[in-house]
Amino acid sequence: MVEEASVGGVCLNRGCIPVKALLHAAGIVRNSLEARGMGIVFGQPEIDLLSLGTWQRRIVERLRRGIEFLFKTNGVELIRGKAKLLKPKTVGVRNDNGEIKITAPKVIIATGSIPAVLPGLEPDHKRIIDSNSALNLIDLPRQIIIIGAGAIGLEFATIFQRLGSKVLVLEMCDSILPGVDKDITNLLQRQMEREGVEFHLGVKGMSCQMSQSTAGVQVCIEGKTPLIADKILVAAGRKANTAELGLEEVGIELQETGFIKTDRSFQTNVKGVYAIGDVRGGPMLAHKAMHEGLILSEKLAPLQNSELRTKNHPRAIPFVVYTDPEVAIVGLTESEAKNNGMEVSISKVPVSAVGRSLTLGRTEGLCKIIADRKTKKILGVEIVAPQADALIAEATLAVELGLTAEDLGKVVHPHPTMSELLWEASAAVLGKAIHIVNQ
Repeated sequence: MVEEASVGGVCLNRGCIPVKALLHAAGIVRNSLEARGMGIVFGQPEIDLLSLGTWQRRIVERLRRGIEFLFKTNGVELIRGKAKLLKPKTVGVRNDNGEIKITAPKVIIATGSIPAVLPGLEPDHKRIIDSNSALNLIDLPRQIIIIGAGAIGLEFATIFQRLGSKVLVLEMCDSILPGVDKDITNLLQRQMEREGVEFHLGVKGMSCQMSQSTAGVQVCIEGKTPLIADKILVAAGRKANTAELGLEEVGIELQETGFIKTDRSFQTNVKGVYAIGDVRGGPMLAHKAMHEGLILSEKLAPLQNSELRTKNHPRAIPFVVYTDPEVAIVGLTESEAKNNGMEVSISKVPVSAVGRSLTLGRTEGLCKIIADRKTKKILGVEIVAPQADALIAEATLAVELGLTAEDLGKVVHPHPTMSELLWEASAAVLGKAIHIVNQ
């Protein structure tokens, strides 16, 4: 295993884990304010960004040490340095001690992705920042402009707004979370606006100017008054991390988007060289990358007398946005199913139909099931609700195994829990809902 930085990749060090830790901390601030309605009064929260960052980094470090321990326990040799393909089966590794060459019959590229850069908005990591440098701020900006209303942009918008910044989100598309059904995005946007996040959608012709009189920065938009903020966070997607890997010299083909081309076995056009995770494109999700690693590992080094756990590519890969309420989606959206010419039955159950939501103080949201009209087979599930990240696991199982709404409805769900939302939505597909009026 060759790693030039810290083990664990983007997810552990600069993505999933640190961002979700900050989201949890920011959620405590909101909860303290909401507690007034329950008769519990706290003082005004004081945000110590340095201490918050130290706490977040301790979490990352603990998980990182766990990975390194597992490497040692399982006999994995960790080599620090920058890797480059010299030949199809030869990798050169540069570090402070010089360069070594490693030869192996199989080489797996799993270098992940890096933040995409917008022309004219290149990060200086001072006034213009990306998702990496946003995790290292020592001062909270009074006002921050976030460019991009995808998962990364919305999660950081939630963090900064709750910690006390004024947040403006700019998005070139006409809705947040482009590609997600409007039933979900409209509801989430409305809730975030109630908290104070300001959205500018369908934005065209953005440019950036540094203020000469202050430490601020100005964003100019065609036909609109310029927007001024202390910082700009560019969260406009990610691109493959392939620079200086030697792919061109070895002859590895890339997609037009810059991601590595592979076949269904994850092999590139060069025999013996494979790619998994973000670097080969598709949904850039840590759990998808890990599953690809499992599939490829078992194909390259099968265990004797052991059935493969991962015979096939999964058809159900869940996607979660950790806003509040959370958004979780698996399978086909309604628009995707209809664009594919499918006849579908749709059920929509509001979160408020489930008693547990009221006890959590979270009544905004819904669960939407897309099912085949004739067979009632579950094609997709969209949830915007508290605990959606956990609820989507059952929905993923239903889509992966081809279960019907009737199958899901037969399962007893504990009460009072948010899991009843899925049970109610599956019953609604059949016109047998109990806590809402059937359509």
